[in-house]
Amino acid sequence: MSSLERKLRRKQDKQIKKFEKEVRKKLMMFDSMPDNCLTCQESFDKKSKEHAMSWRIVIKEERVNLYCPNCWGLAEKIIKKHGVKK
Repeated sequence: MSSLERKLRRKQDKQIKKFEKEVRKKLMMFDSMPDNCLTCQESFDKKSKEHAMSWRIVIKEERVNLYCPNCWGLAEKIIKKHGVKK
């Protein structure tokens, strides 16, 4: 194995380890996800595919926030109305 091949292999190994670390961190955050909408307190069913596809999860500063489709849509309308950038 040449020197260049070893360098490339080490670089790939570092990238894989970094990716695995990020995935583990995000999976751990999923465990700390709340059971209801942050705004209206509507219950979130973790076993429902419909909820999983329509609800929004926002991770900000190591905190997991969960929003139902109604609250998320209302927030988007307010942002569009007032011209606030995301």
